[in-house]
Amino acid sequence: MWIRFARHQIGGSMLGLCALTWIIATLSQTVAAKELPDAAQGRWRIVWVQDQSPSSSDTLARGKQLRLMGFDNEDGRGERAILETPRNYSKPLLTPDGQRVVYSDQTAQKVYVVDFDGSNKQLVCDGYALDVWTDPKESVVWVYVAKAVGDVDDFRLRNVRRVQLANPKVIQPVWDGTKISPDNFQLSADGTQAAGEFPWPDGGIVDLTNKKWQKRATGCWSSLAPDNSGVSWVFDGLHRNLQLFSPGNSRGWSININKAPNIDGFEVFHPRWSNHARYFVMTGPYKVQGKVNFISGGGPKVEVYLGRFAEDFSGVEAWFQITNNDRGDFYPDAWFEKGPESTVPDAVLKAQAQKALAMPVEKVTVRVKRLAVSRIPEPRSILPYRNALVMHRYQVERVEQGQLEEKEVLIAHWGIRNGAIVPEARMRVGESSTFTLERLEDHRELKGERQIVDGSWGDLPLFYDVTPKKDGKSK
Repeated sequence: MWIRFARHQIGGSMLGLCALTWIIATLSQTVAAKELPDAAQGRWRIVWVQDQSPSSSDTLARGKQLRLMGFDNEDGRGERAILETPRNYSKPLLTPDGQRVVYSDQTAQKVYVVDFDGSNKQLVCDGYALDVWTDPKESVVWVYVAKAVGDVDDFRLRNVRRVQLANPKVIQPVWDGTKISPDNFQLSADGTQAAGEFPWPDGGIVDLTNKKWQKRATGCWSSLAPDNSGVSWVFDGLHRNLQLFSPGNSRGWSININKAPNIDGFEVFHPRWSNHARYFVMTGPYKVQGKVNFISGGGPKVEVYLGRFAEDFSGVEAWFQITNNDRGDFYPDAWFEKGPESTVPDAVLKAQAQKALAMPVEKVTVRVKRLAVSRIPEPRSILPYRNALVMHRYQVERVEQGQLEEKEVLIAHWGIRNGAIVPEARMRVGESSTFTLERLEDHRELKGERQIVDGSWGDLPLFYDVTPKKDGKSK
């Protein structure tokens, strides 16, 4: 029997309520963790960073008010600090045996390793840690690191190399074909491939044997299945869906990940595949408007979630909320004791490839009334993206051509093209218009474009405006 996990709500007197809430939450997490079925039997752990600042807005872990946190499904302690003292801990990574945590100090440009219990902290090398991988032939543990370009706000890296964790003097070059971004440079089991941003927002796969990379989509948080299947994803610009690709299936398929309990349709972030093919982690919901967007706003109720893919990898079948506190929790990584035994089945890849070939692209022309609009940001605020789709919410008044059953829809219009605002994208609530639409799902090439949507409208069906212009071209 599959189990879905959600936050436990409790009531009671004011006396001891905080302590009681913590105890019940911790016990419920521990019991639920042990009830996870076959694929997760055995020990598993998750690490992340927690923002101690009042705003909890350090989504990219650049500041010095962070704690290094951990969760173990068997120790009964729930979420707890591995390193308590606030400082910069960025992108913590569990070692392949689950016993240690590699993290980076962005301010000092140093990489450290510490035991999961917080002891035996050691300096590894200079740079920023990207991934930790064990050579299956020699059982040597390597830390993949890169060097920052410019100041910390640039957030781009170069000169990827690997350093032996047990002997940091042993260093080997890995990739210098492009700059990269730190968000999920992640290796296959045999170490011949890595997913990444080359750099953001160009997500794809690099073949580390022939030193060539292939773009999969525009987006962020590219990630690679921990086996040798070559399945990867690029997180879409709407921060709600994973775009999955496999060898020979360039069209790919999409999996929504912002419908976990308590996310309520808002944006999510930090998706990362664990070392188990069926499990991944993420953070959310992002409800606080920041200087750039909701992601930059962070917020004290951003929590860590563990998701389990369905057996056919068509969606997420179960969720487990790891954290429940009043601090922003960012950059999770998960490790499973039985992760190395897991794979993405070949039958799944064949079925998804056949589905992509059979999926028709259908048009519908509708008369709609605008119910709500999303703001169009200043073009400079979305750099390095130069284009952005803006989502407006509509009521369907009548269908003029084709078939459409939905009564309310989201329609994506180009709000920014080539670094400039598209004037006709500025629309008013209450106006009616006629559009020719195709489902956004049929336009994989757009899923990674920056997508602007205000409010929690992510549960509405998404369409793309392809209304012909007067010159005969579509918008």
